[in-house]
Amino acid sequence: MRLAIDTSGIEQALTLLDGSRPVARVDWVRSRDDPPLLVRLQALMREGGAHPDDLEAVAAGRGPGSFTGLRVGLSIAAGIAYARHLPLYLLDSLPMLARRSRQEAAMVALRDAGHGEIYAWRKGDEIKRLPLAELSSWLPPKGRIMVEPAGALLTWSPVHASLEVPLEERAPASEALAGYALETFEFSKPVRYDEVQALYVQPAAAEERKRKAP
Repeated sequence: MRLAIDTSGIEQALTLLDGSRPVARVDWVRSRDDPPLLVRLQALMREGGAHPDDLEAVAAGRGPGSFTGLRVGLSIAAGIAYARHLPLYLLDSLPMLARRSRQEAAMVALRDAGHGEIYAWRKGDEIKRLPLAELSSWLPPKGRIMVEPAGALLTWSPVHASLEVPLEERAPASEALAGYALETFEFSKPVRYDEVQALYVQPAAAEERKRKAP
């Protein structure tokens, strides 16, 4: 059994894989009333008919995304892996978000970074953190765009709003997590426990401009 966790965004997920087959998964929307992640994890293991001793590997979303969500997810994944001497893998959260597009592959994924900034990824490019004012010029003129929160592109860049993947064409976060984790388990190398670190991309754009100012 292999476990994957993603608590980086507004919509969060767990999935349990037996070989290449998801045997249990759960999705939820982040809120102040969330039960502890360990409670959800225990329920997931029961649903999948698994015992902690059955785990062979663990993967976790490393962001960019929610500071608190990332700390919780990565800490639990690292703790399980360390305690049971399991290989640990990290998942980039924006390419995983893009995989939620069902009808046509999303070439771009966007997530609110707060303070008037956006976490942005496009296929073939590195993840960036952009001021909202620069988003329209950065976005490609065509290609599907996956946005979190849904509908935000209408405000962020109205000229690109027609390219946003609509809600009815979005797969559950746990489905995208399962597929992305499976590829990572099969084709990537695990990290050392002391290499576990959330991906915050770069300093806030305003801070970067201030640092470079004469």
